[in-house]
Amino acid sequence: MIRIYLLLLVLTFTTEAFSDNPVIKNIGMSDPHIRVFNDTLYLFSGHDSHPDDKIWVMKDWRVFSSTDLVQWKQETIISPRDNYMNNDSKDCWAGDAASRNGMYYFYFSDQKRSVGVMSSIHPGGHYVDALGKPLVKPMHDPTLFVEDDSDKTPYLVYGDKEGSYHIARLNEDMISLAEIPKPIVINGEEWENAPMWMDKNYLFKHNGTYYLSWGRDYATAKNVYGPYNCAGAVGEGHHLNEFAHGSFFWFKGQFYHVWTYYIRPGYKYRECIISYCHFDDQGRIVTDTDFLDRHFDTGVGQYKASWQYIEAEWYSEKSEGIQKKGSRKKGFELTNIQDDSWICFRNMDFGDGIESFSAKVSNVSVNAQIEIRINSIDGPLLGVISLPSIESNNDGLNVSCHLPEVSGVKDVFFKFKGSSDHLFNLNSISFQVPKKEGTHTLL
Repeated sequence: MIRIYLLLLVLTFTTEAFSDNPVIKNIGMSDPHIRVFNDTLYLFSGHDSHPDDKIWVMKDWRVFSSTDLVQWKQETIISPRDNYMNNDSKDCWAGDAASRNGMYYFYFSDQKRSVGVMSSIHPGGHYVDALGKPLVKPMHDPTLFVEDDSDKTPYLVYGDKEGSYHIARLNEDMISLAEIPKPIVINGEEWENAPMWMDKNYLFKHNGTYYLSWGRDYATAKNVYGPYNCAGAVGEGHHLNEFAHGSFFWFKGQFYHVWTYYIRPGYKYRECIISYCHFDDQGRIVTDTDFLDRHFDTGVGQYKASWQYIEAEWYSEKSEGIQKKGSRKKGFELTNIQDDSWICFRNMDFGDGIESFSAKVSNVSVNAQIEIRINSIDGPLLGVISLPSIESNNDGLNVSCHLPEVSGVKDVFFKFKGSSDHLFNLNSISFQVPKKEGTHTLL
C-alpha cells in the first residue's frame, strides 16, 4: 500500500496538462501569478479544496511550469507545514514569486493576518520559510514588482481597500524591508465604488507608466508610490468583475492577462482564464475578450487553420521592433514591420491539410514580401507573397498565395522582406482549407 501511495504521489508531480480555457480544469486554481524564469513560465496559484466548499478552504499553494502556454506540468506543492503557519492551516491565500541573485522567493498570505516569504534554489521548489515569522503584518495578497532601473529595485505591494494597499521597497536579500510601508493613494470612481474587501492587487510598468490593477479595474501613475488615477476596466465579459483576481505577464514579446473566477455562485471553488492583452494607442489596457468569444475552448498559444481568420496581434512570438497599434473599438494591427522582421504562431493545427494562405495588409511599401515557413524562421518555405503598394488611407487589401499540402500541428513563421524602413501593417491572416463534398469549414 505504501508503494502504491508513493507511486501516485510521483505521478501527481509529473503529470502534464494540455491547456485551453480554463487553464487547467478541475483543480481549484485561484489567484494566479505567472512569472518567467529562465525562459520558462511558472504559474503560482492558490488551491481551492473542493467544488462544494461554501467557505474558503485553501490548504496549500501549487506551482506549474510551461514553455509554450499549452502544456503545463505541476512542479510542486508549497505547504504551510514548511513555513510559520499552522500545519493544518486552511488559510493559504494569494501568493507571488520573484527571483534575485540565483535564488527564488515565494511571498504568501496567511489569510488576512500577514505576508511571509519562502525561498528555494529552483523556481519549481522546494520552498522553505526564509524568516520563520511574517515579513509584514497585518494584511495580505502580496505582489512583487521589480523596477527597470540599474539596480532592479524590488518592491512589495499588499493589502486591501479597507486597510489601504501598501508599498515598501525590499532590501537586496529580498526577505527584509528597506523602508516603512507606505499607503497607496488611488483617486477615481472605480476605486471609490470598489467594495471595502477589495484585495489582490497587481503592479507592473509599461513605457514609463505604472499600472496598478484590482478586479477588472486599474489605475496608473508616473511614480511607483503614486498617487494613482483610475483608468477604467481592462475588459468586459468572461468573468472580468470584482472577483477577477489576476495578473499580467510578458512572454516572447506577447502580453497576456490571467485571472480567476468562481464556477458556481456561493461556492468557493475557482478556475483560471488566460487571454491575449494589448495596449491601445493611448496606453490603455485592453484584455482581448474578443479572442475568448471566438476561441475560448482553444486557449492561447495554439491555433486552428480552419478558423475564419486569425488576428495578427494573437501571435505567440515576434522579433524585436514589431508593435501593436489600435484600440478596443477599432481593433489592432501590427506595425513597424521591417526587413527580416518576423512573427510566429506556434502549435498551428492544419488538420488534414490546407491549400492556400491569405493576409489582410495595409500601408504597403514597394517590394515588400511575406515568406511563410514552418518549424523555424529559416525552416522549409511554403510560399511567398509579393505585396502591391497601397495608399496609407486604404482600408486594407487581402493578398494570397497557394501552399503545398501541409497537415498536422506545426509552428508557422512569417518572415517579412523589403527595402523600406516600414514595409506594411498586418491586420490578420487566414488559411483556406479544401472543402470536401458534403462538408463545410468550421470557424
